[in-house]
Amino acid sequence: MTDRYFFADGIRFECTDCGHCCTGDPGVVVISNDEITALAEWLQQDEDSVHAEYVRPHGDGFCLREEPNGDCCFFDGRCRIYPVRPKQCRTYPFWFRNLRSPEAWARTCRECPGIGQGRWYSPDEIINRVQEDMP
Repeated sequence: MTDRYFFADGIRFECTDCGHCCTGDPGVVVISNDEITALAEWLQQDEDSVHAEYVRPHGDGFCLREEPNGDCCFFDGRCRIYPVRPKQCRTYPFWFRNLRSPEAWARTCRECPGIGQGRWYSPDEIINRVQEDMP
């Protein structure tokens, strides 16, 4: 079934800490209540402090704040919360918008030096990641 996808041979990916996906144009990094709890534990802060300093309302939930230049508030040369980063960050680059076409994937590959390196992800794993990324 997965042979109909352009990534039927799988994809190698390993985060290189380049920060490209964490910086630049403003974006929305959705964060769940459970992820806020994990973040608070990681930062050794109470959840109210985390909400006040790092989180803002977004739709019916929350997202991480950005710096005025669009950078994630947790990017300081590298991700300061990598072990507890939100699901949206954990599933990158396997987002639907990146994998919806070979052209979209080619653009993502030009932006992310970790693609083509490191761990091999099977087509089924990639599809599972894409599904995780979807609301």
